Amino acid sequence: MKKAHYFSGLFITVFIVFHLINHAFAIISLEKHLSVMEAFRIVYRNVFAESILIVAVVLQVFSGIKLVLQSRKNAVSFLDKLHIYSGLYLAFFLLVHVSAVFAARIIFKMDSNTYFGAAALNHFPEVFFFVPYYFLAVLAFFTHVACIHFKRTASTLQTYAVIVFGFFSATFLMYALTNHFNGYEIPEAYEKMLEAMSF
Repeated sequence: MKKAHYFSGLFITVFIVFHLINHAFAIISLEKHLSVMEAFRIVYRNVFAESILIVAVVLQVFSGIKLVLQSRKNAVSFLDKLHIYSGLYLAFFLLVHVSAVFAARIIFKMDSNTYFGAAALNHFPEVFFFVPYYFLAVLAFFTHVACIHFKRTASTLQTYAVIVFGFFSATFLMYALTNHFNGYEIPEAYEKMLEAMSF
């Protein structure tokens, strides 16, 4: 179970790093962000890569919950608990986000590009859910990685440095993906899709 969690997590981590780098280009311009996305999609937007990613997500969530149930009583320290809580949030986020992405593509026939996330981050009242939703996802990712690093190195300084970096990265990405900074308009089709997917 630990090996399944480790290797599926490793694959997902590589994808997430590229995904976050891609989003970071939104701080330059929407055009730059989309051009980088197209370049990255040559690697991961195909049946083979996406199939592995889906399997990895399922393995990660299932094995993660299983490991939490087995080890939660042994989680004594603050970082142990942080490791568990960040992992649980990531499991929630991965299930919701991946489902939403495929719903956009299969049901609504829409490209899940930056407009997909930006529509949620710039639409009232959904913004009050999606800003903390995405912010906590980025922070939880770096926190989870930091806690794993601590288990391997016992370096408190490096661990908290990664968490702090995650906090500022999440803040930076939220800033980059709002039209208040870039001034781009969200296509109406994406706003209608958001309204249709909202409860």
